[in-house]
Amino acid sequence: MKQGQASRTALAAAALRANHFQNTINPVFADPYAYDLTSRSWQKLLTSPRLVKLMNSPAFNRTLGLLSGQVVGRSRYAEDLLQQALASQINQYVLVGAGLDSFALRQNQRYPDLKIFEVDHPDTQAAKQQKLQQLDNIPANVEFVAIDFEKESLADALARSRYQQTAPGFFSWLGTTHYLEPQTTFNTLQHIASFAAPLSEVVLDYSIHYQALQGIERLGSFAVSQFTRFLSEPLVGQFRPAELHQTVRRMGFEVVEDLSGTAISERYFNQRPDHIRHTSATHLLHLRLM
Repeated sequence: MKQGQASRTALAAAALRANHFQNTINPVFADPYAYDLTSRSWQKLLTSPRLVKLMNSPAFNRTLGLLSGQVVGRSRYAEDLLQQALASQINQYVLVGAGLDSFALRQNQRYPDLKIFEVDHPDTQAAKQQKLQQLDNIPANVEFVAIDFEKESLADALARSRYQQTAPGFFSWLGTTHYLEPQTTFNTLQHIASFAAPLSEVVLDYSIHYQALQGIERLGSFAVSQFTRFLSEPLVGQFRPAELHQTVRRMGFEVVEDLSGTAISERYFNQRPDHIRHTSATHLLHLRLM
């Protein structure tokens, strides 16, 4: 991302969530604030009848629309697991690389006692807080924690906050590892393992190696990589599942679940009339600290 600007990929993700909420029947993930959180340029595109028709056509959803399924699928998965964690008495939610996620506004009345920590680059946070204040009062149970992942550890950033290291937390890390060097991702997970209490949980999405893809998935992955490079946020993080699992287990994590793109589509997008589905280029990983 460029200095002094909100993340452009975060704006694009919010636009995709907005389109899904506004223009699909029975949304997989409902985000009524996404449209207001994205940029004016994206809002203008989302009010174009021709573009909206194209973006929500079955043919588009089967091909170039795979990114939309990825964005709404990962958000749905993370919040499904968060609900389970809250039932297990976890009361701290850390959004690592929070972007323009609107959980704080959407769930404030449902979870008023949940301690929410939004961790992200200060430029993205500043733009987001301005938008949140325009939409509604920022809930009192939300704390913004600024970080540059390439220069500072998550542990050091959370040490400046009211996060309680003696109690387990739920960490959601979505749409971020793709733009980080793999070692940076491993360092962040190691930091979580070093300071988080046992039974803490982590949900993240990650890109698999380009060579593992075929057909339209390989073409789509290449198109997304060129798009993010155009936005000055190139994709640099890719992993092989077996090697990733081995590494996180050595850190002390249990691999609870690793969902492929096909498995995510079967869980959330099965037999939808709009034919939206999740790309095979990314996986969803659920970890628990032992």
